[in-house]
Amino acid sequence: MFNLRDRMKGVDPDREYKKVHTAIREKLLAQEVKDLETNLRNQNICRIRFPELPALHEIELTITPQEGLYRDGIFRFHITVPLEYNNVPPQVKCLTRVWHPNINEDGTICLSLLRENSVDDFGWRPTRNLLEVVHGLQSLFGDLMDFDDALNMEAAKQYSSNRGEFSNRVKEYINRFART
Repeated sequence: MFNLRDRMKGVDPDREYKKVHTAIREKLLAQEVKDLETNLRNQNICRIRFPELPALHEIELTITPQEGLYRDGIFRFHITVPLEYNNVPPQVKCLTRVWHPNINEDGTICLSLLRENSVDDFGWRPTRNLLEVVHGLQSLFGDLMDFDDALNMEAAKQYSSNRGEFSNRVKEYINRFART
């Protein structure tokens, strides 16, 4: 348990844990970042940026769909890779307001790949990596959207009942929030 007096004296039982897990995470990320940069180099849809180099555990991702309902939008995400990575998934937040059944108004994302304890085989496993996360986020903006497990129920209901109205609302959000 956290004891401020002990920490003020330099006694920190979590220090070794953090040191070991930080080293493991950084080693994993060094290789994964190379793979990400190689795979994303010659395409215009996804871009990554590390705002605080050399820290690789904070990533900014921009997705610019080239087709479908969300084309012409610029969607920004913040990815935080926790100390316990790759045993737990990265934490992802959408920074751009978007009308989407799997992304709510505060940026929370419903993507089975990011679920730590998923009942299906699509949840997080230690064999997964950041490239899969990026591709999963990119797939949220494709035409093969599945809204059976929606987070934004209002958007999902509108998509099911009135696609024209849904499409208009998506375009409105893109014009208001997802431009440059």
